[in-house]
Amino acid sequence: MYYNRIVLIGRLTRDPELRATPDGMSVARFTLAVDRGTRAGEERVTDFFDIVAFRQLADTVANYMTKGKLVLVEGRLQTRKYTDREGNPRKAYEILADAVRFLERREVETETPPTEAEYTPAAAPRTYERTTPAPAAVETTPENDYDIELDTGEFDDVVDDPFR
Repeated sequence: MYYNRIVLIGRLTRDPELRATPDGMSVARFTLAVDRGTRAGEERVTDFFDIVAFRQLADTVANYMTKGKLVLVEGRLQTRKYTDREGNPRKAYEILADAVRFLERREVETETPPTEAEYTPAAAPRTYERTTPAPAAVETTPENDYDIELDTGEFDDVVDDPFR
């Protein structure tokens, strides 16, 4: 069995670039910056991954993502070979996105930020209580471990049954 699956969490390094193929399919390309886990006192190291999204996912990414947004990308790694303008063979590694999840709330843009006097703290979290009583527990005794009826006479005609 072969398995090619990648999950990345990082920030966009630039706004996604949306293009269309000759047959009209949307393609979005962007780069994701992902920090490596480091030990205390070590310098932070960042890896940059090229991401490609197609069709409706490409449209969504291009319309709602901007530079600096924190996202989760699920997809698979793909390599492709090409020849550059100077005739040198090159290899590109890209993540083909199957899903992109936004990990930050979208900011609501206002003309002027609220002053301290205008600011009101968020409402207290709601608590929900059951208004109807919970149904009474019905206790049943299973006939066997699987709570199903067993038909023991079905295989009576088997000769030399090792399980009898």
